[in-house]
Amino acid sequence: MSSPARPDLKRGLGVLTLAGTIFIFISSGPFGLEAMVRDGGPGAAALMLLVGLLFWGLSHALVATELSSAIPEEGGFFRWVEIAFGGFWGFQAAFWYWIKMLADTSIYPILFSQYLKYWWPELPWWEERLVRVVLVWLFVGINLRGLKTGGRLAVGFTLFILTPFVIFVLLGAPRFTPHALTPLVAEGKGTVEGLGLALMLGMWCYNTLDSLSIVAGEVEDPTRTYGRAYLLAIPCLFLGYLLPVVVGSAVDPNYASWEDHHFATLGFRLGGEWLGTWIALGALVSNVSLFHAALMVNTRVPMVLASEGRFPAAFALIGRRYGAPWISLLFDGAAYTLIALFFDRFLDIVVWNQWLNLGIYTLLYLAFLRLRKTRPDLPRRFKVPGGWPGALAICAGPFLICWVGVPIGGRGMAWQGLLGLASGPLAYLALWTLLRAPRPDGTHA
Repeated sequence: MSSPARPDLKRGLGVLTLAGTIFIFISSGPFGLEAMVRDGGPGAAALMLLVGLLFWGLSHALVATELSSAIPEEGGFFRWVEIAFGGFWGFQAAFWYWIKMLADTSIYPILFSQYLKYWWPELPWWEERLVRVVLVWLFVGINLRGLKTGGRLAVGFTLFILTPFVIFVLLGAPRFTPHALTPLVAEGKGTVEGLGLALMLGMWCYNTLDSLSIVAGEVEDPTRTYGRAYLLAIPCLFLGYLLPVVVGSAVDPNYASWEDHHFATLGFRLGGEWLGTWIALGALVSNVSLFHAALMVNTRVPMVLASEGRFPAAFALIGRRYGAPWISLLFDGAAYTLIALFFDRFLDIVVWNQWLNLGIYTLLYLAFLRLRKTRPDLPRRFKVPGGWPGALAICAGPFLICWVGVPIGGRGMAWQGLLGLASGPLAYLALWTLLRAPRPDGTHA
């Protein structure tokens, strides 16, 4: 069921700050795509960045814009699932998203520490872990100051990250020939394996474009702002991925040797130390900005559930001064600390997340179609064009990717992914039992 907006939340995001938050939440530049080129192949990387946008990312953005204009409430997409299918399925979408983002967000302190090795290649193990922990709690502190401060910081991060890649592309573009995108898949991999791996990373590049719907209760005039913000953010996302990959493949065709911080090395080759250093700094800023944005969004999930009695009540506590969910921030900070201390495998986290996306986006797109049928009365300021053919068309790509692409590309993490999906019903049952247990006075929590 739907719930009214909370009066203690503060509306701090306008068009520009929401667009900046979308950019840093989804992308923050092409850092991390070195693995896509190296392990999938340069041709597969470029192809799947395009496929990911057309058949995955754009669908997320269009559905999110329509339903955010119709149901502009805190909780966003899992609110839509709940209205369409009821509380159980709304909880599944919320819980799967929350645990997925607990894993996903922990990637960024890990990548930050790895890019730090551009300057300190001999950074000891314990110092690298210390860097990750300090980063986690620095941005927990920043997020305790609320979304308005966070949104302004997002715009600054976006400009700092994109500017050196504009220079990188301008300097490297004259070297490009179509031969730079060969081979299609990395040597030693079959076509299905190479394309499947690239698809997993291509999906990751546009994952959660709908996620900013979660903070709709903190967006100024959300029925208008979301569409305008996506219109600004999506071209930056796509070109910020594709052009550096294409130009980088021309500058260094030896894709098998690309390291995790290779864009900084390529920047040094093209523009000298100043450009390499700026890109390396951009990589550090990229990872802290992704972490910052994920904290802004993911901590609202348990806050909304707790405010309705479906999660421990402490998660609903909001700071009076800045309107930030401080218990949720502290809990997530502790979880990210544990993951950042003991995990290094970036690719494993990415693939595991896609199995959770299979459940989340199956529910999301089914909810979109169901609400089109059962709730035509919703005040949609924006509507995906084309009537029912248009609605079905934008759902086809995500369904195909979820039910064909994920089982093929993520088969190496299948049992871990299925366990992740099974955790949703188990958590629902455990929390229902715990929170609705009779009190001594005979009432229920």
